[in-house]
Amino acid sequence: MGGRWNRRGRAVVYLAEHPALAVLEVRVHLDLPPELLPDDYVLVRVLLPGGSMSTVDAVPDGPMTTGPIATGPIATGDAWLMAAETAVLRVPSVLVPHAWNLLLNPAHPAAADARILAEQPFRFDPRLWVAPL
Repeated sequence: MGGRWNRRGRAVVYLAEHPALAVLEVRVHLDLPPELLPDDYVLVRVLLPGGSMSTVDAVPDGPMTTGPIATGPIATGDAWLMAAETAVLRVPSVLVPHAWNLLLNPAHPAAADARILAEQPFRFDPRLWVAPL
């Protein structure tokens, strides 16, 4: 499945620098009522390979298109994947200013050095689904 930074068919693991951002990212992309949420969500703390990270300072201009010639963030992410110079790409969150998501290229040799350090069961607070007044 494609995402903001990669087109369909190009594997990327999306991570967030903080658990709160990870929760918000899942919430905005999850189209389920709270009563249908799976009971097996977990927060995972990951150690990423050192010395193998690039950073994108701003979300590139352009629509998120995936046609024969991708534009915007997808083009940036695809170029990063194709260059394969780093295992991790640090990108700005669209949801929260000054917050960052981390993309892991599982095909990069250094990605094998990534380690899961901890897993913690997680329940979404149902207030995240309450419609504003």
